[in-house]
Amino acid sequence: MTARARRRLGQGLRVVLVVIGSAPFWVPLVERAPGLAWLAHAFDAWFSLHCHRDADRSLAIARLVLPVCVRCSGIYVGLGLGALIARPQLSASYTRLWVGLAALIMVLDVLTELLSMRPEWALLRAFTGVLLGYPVGAALVNGALGETSGARP
Repeated sequence: MTARARRRLGQGLRVVLVVIGSAPFWVPLVERAPGLAWLAHAFDAWFSLHCHRDADRSLAIARLVLPVCVRCSGIYVGLGLGALIARPQLSASYTRLWVGLAALIMVLDVLTELLSMRPEWALLRAFTGVLLGYPVGAALVNGALGETSGARP
């Protein structure tokens, strides 16, 4: 693949991931828009496959409840931000390490809350989501652009 084609692929993927990453915020706004309702319904169906969608655990902005919970919103935001910023440029090994640690932190967050070891805290849910989604977005864009570090842990 030529450098130009790789750059186009990377930029296209970046746009797609930023749109997907921001979807929890724009889907509720376009679900009643003529010509765009189909897109909102498609994303809504996707959201229902992986999120419990409990309104009590979802972010509300100006009385508009987001279609996914706070943690899933964080994952989407992290994915979009990672794709947009695409830094740091990590090797596959370091990316796997980051994602693994982020997943472990998220599991600990879920367990400590479930076992009533601490109170519910939406900000922590969002943070663990961003922490997990960010490296994935950055790695996907950097991989498409061919801009990953060769360093190994």
